Amino acid sequence: MNRRSFMTAAAASALAPAFFASRAAAEGINYDALNAIRAMGLNEAQSQVMKTASYMMDVLGPRLSGSPGFKKSAGWVVEKMTEWGLDRAALEPWPTDPTGANNGFPRGWSNEKFYLHATMPNAFPISGMSIAWTPGTEGLVSGEAILVTETDLSELRAKYAGKLRGKWILAQPPIDMRAQWDPVARRLTLEQLDALETPARPPEQGASAPGAAPASPPTSPPPRSQPPADRNPFFKAEGALGVLATNKGHGVVNILGGSRFDAPERQLPRINIEAEHYGRIARSLMQGQPVTIEADIRNVWYDNPDMFNVVGEIRGATRPNEIVIIGGHFDSFHSATGATDNGGACAVALEAMRLIKASGAKPDRTIRVCLWNGEEQGLIGSRLYVAQHFGGVRGVPTPTEPRGDIVPVKRDHSRFQVYFNLDNGAGSIRGVHCQGNREIAPIFREWMEPIRDLGATHASMRSTGSTDHASFNAAGLPGFQFIQDPLEYEPKTHHTNMDYYEALQPEDMRRNAVIMAHFALTAANHPTTLPRVDRPGPATGR
Repeated sequence: MNRRSFMTAAAASALAPAFFASRAAAEGINYDALNAIRAMGLNEAQSQVMKTASYMMDVLGPRLSGSPGFKKSAGWVVEKMTEWGLDRAALEPWPTDPTGANNGFPRGWSNEKFYLHATMPNAFPISGMSIAWTPGTEGLVSGEAILVTETDLSELRAKYAGKLRGKWILAQPPIDMRAQWDPVARRLTLEQLDALETPARPPEQGASAPGAAPASPPTSPPPRSQPPADRNPFFKAEGALGVLATNKGHGVVNILGGSRFDAPERQLPRINIEAEHYGRIARSLMQGQPVTIEADIRNVWYDNPDMFNVVGEIRGATRPNEIVIIGGHFDSFHSATGATDNGGACAVALEAMRLIKASGAKPDRTIRVCLWNGEEQGLIGSRLYVAQHFGGVRGVPTPTEPRGDIVPVKRDHSRFQVYFNLDNGAGSIRGVHCQGNREIAPIFREWMEPIRDLGATHASMRSTGSTDHASFNAAGLPGFQFIQDPLEYEPKTHHTNMDYYEALQPEDMRRNAVIMAHFALTAANHPTTLPRVDRPGPATGR
């Protein structure tokens, strides 16, 4: 931890009054409210952020989009916001989809049981989880494993036709695992933060990204000549029991989602398992030693599930029709409880709203919290929300366009001030990505002056994407993602079976709630409309 950037929560709270009293009031900053927010939010006994996070993750569990778990958790959040005295708290339905595809969610899904075990030649449990929107086993089944690494369909037919019935397919070679020499958890150094304020390349010309440079290289895997999913119809026709695969690093299971558009009867069970277990099975097969696997997996499907975002607000005192929004995506994957992606950030946003309300502050503009649905499937909830409320673009996933067709809609941005998003793990907020908006950077730096001791210090001109602020940017609205310490997000918790409450850092969570509350309240009280960069275009999903 950088001693120049951080103080303990107790010390920060104790020094806050003297610190603020010595500063001249900056436009829009309510120091009385900020003092109260800091005093409550940084105090372990008064903060509720970890209590909220624990109930969400430990009691309510994972929140896969379109699942009963998401709906149950969302209902609890509405109850809490009502209990805290917010002026409005509701489940806001997605707009009706004229195509009949339920805005890309013709089916919901949940896993109710997962058992996977090697029985021969040695018995051992296999750590894994079903890919979302794939079927289970319909009871206990058992069969031999077979390693099938060929990707050409004609080669597959020639080699394996009539040989796969009742077998588990290992769909790839084992991963060549190496030691992890670098620390898994890390903080951003002052030098790294300074580098973020230096453009990585000369500013681009044009409306798509004026003055912006990517925050990091693309994280999508390189294109493959024959994705394993293309082989599944052949495996299904041949009577295989299911497909096993692996990815990621030591001791973790990485989980994503399958197709929400394919009917269950057309699919095979697809399971990602731990790389070490996958490697043991694959190498045994390569040694000529048969391996038998049994499984009992129960996955449940739901037709046309209710789809909605979760919203709450503190109504503005003098400009109630103008809106400041804070939030992050509420949906998670199902292999864990979605603590760092993104339940912890949602707990922070909710705590920020509670702190503002409890401080007695009367914001000029309305402050709204939005917890998005369908982010992991392409920012669907936030894109639909932007289109419905503020105009811009609407992206609706379809079987042929899973990232969404872009449909222009009427634009009306006069009531919108700004959106702040939190979705890069559970690390401390260290600043803001300004998305190439040169006029906003000095404003944000001014706002961060009273909270520099909490670690928020830098306004980067670089852009970052792949989360819900991009839905606002695509419509020409100012939306920003906070810069955060990486901690263990990659490779340990992001979309893995390790994403539990234990990955949250209480001090970071409390700091983040205070910082988010400060940004929301200051934006709501800012005397003018914040500058924006008009760059309409598609919002990029995950």
